[in-house]
Amino acid sequence: MLRVAEPEWEPLLNFAPDHVIDFMWMYAVELTDGTRVQAYKHYWTRDYLHLDNEGRTFIYVGKDRYEEVNPPWLLTQVLGEELERRYSVRQNVWPEKPVICFARSATKHRISRERSLFVIERCGFQLVKRRRSESLHGPDKHVLFLGDDLEGVALEVLAAENVEEEFTVIHAMNLRNKYLGLYEEAREWRK
Repeated sequence: MLRVAEPEWEPLLNFAPDHVIDFMWMYAVELTDGTRVQAYKHYWTRDYLHLDNEGRTFIYVGKDRYEEVNPPWLLTQVLGEELERRYSVRQNVWPEKPVICFARSATKHRISRERSLFVIERCGFQLVKRRRSESLHGPDKHVLFLGDDLEGVALEVLAAENVEEEFTVIHAMNLRNKYLGLYEEAREWRK
């Protein structure tokens, strides 16, 4: 791992300019052949893109080793085709009296609990993270709510479903462009 004073965004800007906003720069490494690789973590999927300055892509395979992989394949894996493959939609399916708690991270973007609750209670349309294995039973892991707060500001609110009818809000922020289409679609389901 290299000591770097400033994040290096050029490899990501060149590789996936439409997705830069969804990544955090994490660190830089130098491979044994001298290749300098930047590590970027996807905000939502939490997966990494490892890129060099030439547009080559790598995955970490453990024990301080990286393996070069096909760039389009890696981008698809990291983005997770998150809305198409990882989520299903629940419409107007909501418990009568859910228990809703808030993690400390829920107000990180200065969205109050009241604003988040307003979206949750009225949205009527939730994106549910699909389980990785159909053999797993129990509650869904993440539920994304898209809607307007008390003042009509479009928000995205993410909750973890702990047990049936019990949710912990873990993230809330102003709606990002990538959810605009779903936000518009969700309008007809709002209460």
